[in-house]
Amino acid sequence: MKKEEAVAELDRLGETINDLYMRAWSTALYPTQHGWGPSLASVVAIPILSMASFGRMVGSAVVEQLPPSVFDTLSNVGKPDKPSE
Repeated sequence: MKKEEAVAELDRLGETINDLYMRAWSTALYPTQHGWGPSLASVVAIPILSMASFGRMVGSAVVEQLPPSVFDTLSNVGKPDKPSE
C-alpha cells in the first residue's frame, strides 16, 4: 500500500464515520419518529462513533508524518526475499 492510498482510505473512513455519526444523532433526537429502541441504540452508538472519529484523526496525523518509504517497507513484510545473483 502506498502512502497516498492510506491517506485516501483514511479520508473515506472519516466520511463514513461522520455519516454514521449524523444518522445516530438524528435517530437519537427523534424517538417518536424512529422508535425508542433504535433511538436508545443510537444514544449508545454516539460515544463509540466519537471514539472511532478520534482514532481516525490520530491515525491520519500519524500517516501524514510517516515518510513514503515506511509504506514500501511495510508492504514487503512477510514476502520472500528475491534471491541475489
